Amino acid sequence: MTKLIALPLVFWMTGCFWVTTKSEGETLRKDVNSLNDRVSTKEKVLDDQVKQLQTVIDEATKVLKRNNADIGADVDGLRSDIRTTNGLVTALNQSFSDLKTAIDKYKRDNDTRMDALEARVGQLESGKPSANSSPDDLWRLGSAAFDGGKFNDAIEIFKRLVATYPTNSKADDAQYFKGQSYGKLLDWEHAIGAYQTLVEKYPDSDLADDGLYFAALAAQQMKSCTEARTYLGLVKTKYPKSNVLSSANTLDVTIKKDLKNKSKCTS
Repeated sequence: MTKLIALPLVFWMTGCFWVTTKSEGETLRKDVNSLNDRVSTKEKVLDDQVKQLQTVIDEATKVLKRNNADIGADVDGLRSDIRTTNGLVTALNQSFSDLKTAIDKYKRDNDTRMDALEARVGQLESGKPSANSSPDDLWRLGSAAFDGGKFNDAIEIFKRLVATYPTNSKADDAQYFKGQSYGKLLDWEHAIGAYQTLVEKYPDSDLADDGLYFAALAAQQMKSCTEARTYLGLVKTKYPKSNVLSSANTLDVTIKKDLKNKSKCTS
């Protein structure tokens, strides 16, 4: 009897346990499903957040790389600017050095020129040429001596100009005024010699025909009428367009008339 009673109790207890376990299992399954859903949702949210974060990280990485590149470029540019600046400084220093050298040379040259100029001024003031007198200096000194009536000084200065600078543009002028200086001193023979040299050395000079005319005048003063007419004839033949041609013709007529006058023409 005891056994009969116990068996149903066991079945009841077993059935009760099964019922409880099944119910709890369904509940647990629902909870698990719900949890799975929540987990899936959470995972999706997390995945989205991860993707967003990855996107942010990628963008940040790109920006960082770009900034690094920009910084690198800036640094390279700065280095280039520094090199350029250094080059400019070097060039400026060299230019300054060259300029200083040029200024020093200019000062030396200027001092030399000033010394030479002072010497020339002193020379001109003294009226005497120096050992280094230029043709222009000699011409000015000779002209000043001639205008001042210092004909002997003028002769020596003009003689030096012609001898030292025979091809200078003032050489023929100097030779002509050498003859004029002799004429002022009434030294007719030397005057004629000076004019003859003028025509021989500088036949194309603008003063050559004048020289022949004055040589004729000097010869006339020496009563060498035939010689005088020879010079006048040369004016006519060598310089037919001469500005002294008319005066030469007039003088020739006069001398021709005087040829038989011994007081005026001895030869």
